[in-house]
Amino acid sequence: MKMLKNNTSGQVLILAALAMALIISSAIIYAYQIRAAIRGENHSMLGYFVRNVKLESRNLVIGSLANISQGGSNETLRTNLQRWGSFLESHYYLGECSFSFELCEDAPYSSGLRIFWGANGFGVSSAKVDCSLSLTDENGEFNTGYSVNATSHIRVNATSQQLLSQYQINVTIRVFNEGSPALCKNLTVYYKDKSGAWHDAGLLDSYVLQDYGNGTYVARFTVDPPRVANREIRVECFDQREIYVEAKTTCVDI
Repeated sequence: MKMLKNNTSGQVLILAALAMALIISSAIIYAYQIRAAIRGENHSMLGYFVRNVKLESRNLVIGSLANISQGGSNETLRTNLQRWGSFLESHYYLGECSFSFELCEDAPYSSGLRIFWGANGFGVSSAKVDCSLSLTDENGEFNTGYSVNATSHIRVNATSQQLLSQYQINVTIRVFNEGSPALCKNLTVYYKDKSGAWHDAGLLDSYVLQDYGNGTYVARFTVDPPRVANREIRVECFDQREIYVEAKTTCVDI
């Protein structure tokens, strides 16, 4: 299976706008349901509201990370969380609502982010934040804290083998979301030539990309001489959530 390279032109702004639009639309629906619950004295809606605040907080972090990983400002995460908190606090109708958050600063995170696209076959794009929600009404006070961690990472290894007058390159890519195998949306493999220039392997007639359906992908292609010792490989990946991550590795000659 050959995947198309993702076109990211203008996508950063679109993702940010779409993420916020979905969150705000969902919050409006929840606020309407809360008002209906007040009229019907149905306090079970409180738990429903809290669950969906947690869900939409996660969606916001994922959307923000997708934006940042594609070149958006690192401040996108903080800004979106601030807007989300302000919206919640002004649209809660059962009483008072207070939302706060802390961006993870524990190494290797900084300002809630860990983006490392290494040359050792490992690349990661991650966002981590701790949130607190406090709700107060005539029946008392409810407090909850929860963490949101969105992490996409890949592991890449490659081999090179001489076959007659050509060299066959095998590249194995494993994709993960929060440490569990995950599927990608777009995957592009590049290789370096003797002069150090990068080339898109997907443009070669010999290129084949096999999807094993479990987060593992194997790209196979052949290149012409001359032989390149320690040939470099780069993999660019968009997972199903539009989070971008890349990694480089060096071919092992076999």
